[in-house]
Amino acid sequence: MKTNEYKFFISDCKEAIEKNKSIDISYDIEDISLRNFKSYNNAKKKSANLRQKYINHIDELLVLFDKNFTEFGLDINWSIDYNNLIEDLVKLFNDNKIKEVNIFESKLIKELGIIKNLKEEEFTISPQSKKCVIFEPRYAISQTGSLFLEFESAFEMELVMEAEFKIFILPFNNILKNLEDIEILSQLYSINKNKTNYVSLTSIYTPKTNKERNVELFIVDNGRTSLLESKEHRKALTCIDCDACKKVCPVYALIGDKPYNNVFTGPIANVVLPFLETVDGCKHLSFNCVLCGNCTKVCPMNIPLTDLIIANRNMFFENRNMDYSDRYKVKVLKNHLISRNKLNKQAWRKEILLKFLIKRKLTISRPFPKFAKETFSHLKSHK
Repeated sequence: MKTNEYKFFISDCKEAIEKNKSIDISYDIEDISLRNFKSYNNAKKKSANLRQKYINHIDELLVLFDKNFTEFGLDINWSIDYNNLIEDLVKLFNDNKIKEVNIFESKLIKELGIIKNLKEEEFTISPQSKKCVIFEPRYAISQTGSLFLEFESAFEMELVMEAEFKIFILPFNNILKNLEDIEILSQLYSINKNKTNYVSLTSIYTPKTNKERNVELFIVDNGRTSLLESKEHRKALTCIDCDACKKVCPVYALIGDKPYNNVFTGPIANVVLPFLETVDGCKHLSFNCVLCGNCTKVCPMNIPLTDLIIANRNMFFENRNMDYSDRYKVKVLKNHLISRNKLNKQAWRKEILLKFLIKRKLTISRPFPKFAKETFSHLKSHK
């Protein structure tokens, strides 16, 4: 791969590896999960099926939510990407003569670059202001037109709920059908994220109850429809951002966040970034995996992360997104791996082939693999 993104990625990885930090991918939530569920695996299965069902019927849920949320005079703004969102925010602020805004940073807020862009537009970011706030809800509830909000502190809750002008920003995939769905998803999130039973402070914001007019909701795509279009990859949209996959990933434990240069990091980034960003700029991430399967095992939404990473690799090969030299090497390896006659060749012949395909500089810090003198096929035939 010859992209600049790949070169920067390798450089940052080398820097992280040189720090020689200890690696710990132990992950034990058995005690707390047993205190909350009779069967943790059944809870995972139920939640995963629920989220997958909602993603498969996302258009119906969004239409229902739009109807119930706007019934009381509030507006929903649909944003295709971050440029579209920033333009709409600037226009909204200018129309309402808003010069000061309090932004509560979240993963989505960082993804969209809202703080940076509003500063460039010369708006004042005031962390304790109650005049105007920008906040990301956890979920939208289509049946009631409500928003489920999670807060880090009572002070944060006060600032948001008492703000004169509220702006909520939500990715379109974070929508549920019923209020009852919140409980099990919140429990799974808290157990895997923080090893606690529940999120400490929450609130249900319903327009019918609050009767406010200075409220705007932005529902954002920002590349997520690219995932939705794939029947397999849309499973990644059920992610609840609990970071369980990161905690058990040996590669992430070694390199950390920096090489990704994105708010998405770890195994989930290896799957989604080629869709959310560009294939050429992020295709190398799908090869940033040893296919150990740890991430798939611990994911509370049962997202088959390892399978999706393999699917990405196949897609890049079939669509010719890989460099010619890489495609040639993959093709040669594939032809040898599916041929029993070629696999049965003498060990020294296979070693020559592997050295030809894999540059020596990749094996400087470790010995080159040795092939057995006799294959299992030969050993079995000689018995």
